[in-house]
Amino acid sequence: MTEAGSPRVAVPMRSWLLTALAVLLAAASLVLIWAVAVPLGPEVCTAIYPPARNCFESDRAAMGTLVTVLVVVLAVATTIIALLARTPGFGRIAVVGVVLLAVSLLLSYPLVAWIPALA
Repeated sequence: MTEAGSPRVAVPMRSWLLTALAVLLAAASLVLIWAVAVPLGPEVCTAIYPPARNCFESDRAAMGTLVTVLVVVLAVATTIIALLARTPGFGRIAVVGVVLLAVSLLLSYPLVAWIPALA
């Protein structure tokens, strides 16, 4: 029994697994953004004037900051939902969060290195 007299509820192993996956995928996305996409960017920039936005490291860093905020918010939300949810419906939401983090791992490099813009 805890101080308030309520029984202590154990967090299921599935919640810990989803939390670990969320943290791992978010960390991999952040490493990909800040160790590869921002400092290196595209290998070749076209010889046009004005140059494309992705040719400047400052523009890639600004986009990297935006993508980092999105990944961190998604990872924190997924972790909180996975650890605090006690109903099966919230478990499904945590699984969706992990899938979205996996998609963010795939999309973070192209979004930061090439900075797609609306034409």
